[in-house]
Amino acid sequence: MPSQTFFNLDKGKQAKLLDCAFEEFIRVPYPEVSINQIILNAKISRGSFYTYFKDKNELFEYIIKIYGEKLDEVLIGAIVKNNGDIRKSFIEVFDLLLLKIKKENYIGIFKNAFLFFNINRDKSVHPVHLIYEKVKYDIDKRCLKDSNLEIVFRMLLQTLFISIIESLKNEDDLKVKEGYLEKIDIICYGIYKEGSLC
Repeated sequence: MPSQTFFNLDKGKQAKLLDCAFEEFIRVPYPEVSINQIILNAKISRGSFYTYFKDKNELFEYIIKIYGEKLDEVLIGAIVKNNGDIRKSFIEVFDLLLLKIKKENYIGIFKNAFLFFNINRDKSVHPVHLIYEKVKYDIDKRCLKDSNLEIVFRMLLQTLFISIIESLKNEDDLKVKEGYLEKIDIICYGIYKEGSLC
């Protein structure tokens, strides 16, 4: 989390710093992100930056937290809109996220978030767990097997993110969506034929 000094800044200065940081995290892969470039674009001193954030990791964690809250809202909204149907909700969120990421060129930040969590996976609470905790009461469990829903949710969310990254690399969105739907159906319905005695 940023320091209290950051939160004491007026909202315009906070937004400018975060916007400049966001642009840098979009522009280059995470290891190449430059604090120098951020402070140059934000027109602040290096000393000021380090009174607001300990380092690049803390800054990026805060940016991910802000945008993660927006993802939570989208996912919760989809689950509520679809009356708790987790499959329909994840299909809707795929379409919404893909459109937003491509329209607003969030490809870099999305890839960097994946890279960041892979690098720092042992240092913080997994973001999927935090999202699950927010949505678990909105999921309609009446038709679901009595199993670990958080594991299923994690698989659905990881499939969502992996499919979005595939779509960003591939021009054929329809083909990627077909693959995504196939994976979602395997997670939701399993691999055995209905009524199979295998």
